[in-house]
Amino acid sequence: MIFYDYYADVPEDTLRDFVSKQELGHFITVNADGQPHIGLYPFVFLGETIELHLQRADEQLKDLLTNRKCAFEVDEMHGAIPSNWIHPTNAMFATAYHRTVIFECEATVSEDAEVLAAQQRRLMAHYQPEGHTPVATEHAMYRGVLNQISAVTLQVHARKVKWKLGQNRTRVQRAHIIAELRKRGRPTDAGAAEALQWTLDREATR
Repeated sequence: MIFYDYYADVPEDTLRDFVSKQELGHFITVNADGQPHIGLYPFVFLGETIELHLQRADEQLKDLLTNRKCAFEVDEMHGAIPSNWIHPTNAMFATAYHRTVIFECEATVSEDAEVLAAQQRRLMAHYQPEGHTPVATEHAMYRGVLNQISAVTLQVHARKVKWKLGQNRTRVQRAHIIAELRKRGRPTDAGAAEALQWTLDREATR
């Protein structure tokens, strides 16, 4: 993936809000033989770190025992854009819009029950603050589960951003694409139109 500056030009607070609102993220690890593995997990984004947990038999946990370097990616797909919305005959203008953030990380793994319980409390506070008994090591309901999972903390060392939202097109072209998205009306088209409108609104305030 190529990360052009105009796709990465996103305010820090907007970027952090976007990441925090994603419900699942892709976790990428590599084993000792160089084979990559990928999983989809709930997570807690803390700015400089990302937290998740793995079942102790998970192949990705085994990967981290030999290679702590990993990546974590969140995205939002906005759908395919037909070429004739931009050019009447040139098929090369067909594209797809999305918002993607990739974190390059180093992982720390813990099986300490107190560490696990604290991480689970942060996870539940993010996803389900109501309607559950707080996770604690002394609670019999949670002891068995805490013995089956490992806490993974990802220290973020680098971040790559690609919000591909037509920034390489003129304002007139983007306005036309927004109108076509609203007219087409697929499930993701309204969100895509709003995302492209964000680029126009931001440029207008500069």
